[in-house]
Amino acid sequence: MSASARPIEYDAAEPLPTRLRRYREQCGISRSELAMRTGLSRPTIWAWESGKTQPRLSNLRVLASVLGISQLELVGGLEAAVPDDEVDVMLETGWEHGEIPAGLANPQRLSIMIYAAKLSIAALAGIKAQNVKISIEL
Repeated sequence: MSASARPIEYDAAEPLPTRLRRYREQCGISRSELAMRTGLSRPTIWAWESGKTQPRLSNLRVLASVLGISQLELVGGLEAAVPDDEVDVMLETGWEHGEIPAGLANPQRLSIMIYAAKLSIAALAGIKAQNVKISIEL
């Protein structure tokens, strides 16, 4: 079954490290195997799955490809509705311009916006994205 054909359960509360580990385990591969297939180190995979660090956009692209899912699924548990080359633009700049696809549910749109904002803020501040905290008061 293709990534876009299988149903995706969306859990807005599921953090990226948990989601990455879940997809890896669903594929039946170890951290070592994922590291080998992506060309990344096993400690890097461990750091991402434990939440110590966050992958860069280029690494998200590689991870999603190896796991057979879209970047959107990996970032926000979303169904593959947008081509990955468009996801790159959305994650890098779309949140600033409100260009995230209108067909996505608000929690999904918010997840993308928050992740992209964290990456951008971290890059500008010269810190790791994991050190950027965004809170929303309702």
